[in-house]
Amino acid sequence: MSLEQQIEDIVRKVIREELARQSRDEEIDLLTADQAAERLGYSDRHSVYKLKREGKLKAVSLGDSTLRFSKAEVRRFIEARTA
Repeated sequence: MSLEQQIEDIVRKVIREELARQSRDEEIDLLTADQAAERLGYSDRHSVYKLKREGKLKAVSLGDSTLRFSKAEVRRFIEARTA
């Protein structure tokens, strides 16, 4: 692995850790796929990933295939489907 790739990996790790910390502090309201699934009433995260693939639910990419879903986006999704 090149030095540039190692630096990129370290930066990604630091960003993920900082976003996770902020999310815990509720400065940024990000949910894991499991947490989003729970809020949406799904039994597992696969349904959430399907919604993301279909473009129905937006996600925040943290790199390394790590996705988070904002509480606001989950709320928007629910409100758009409320009769």
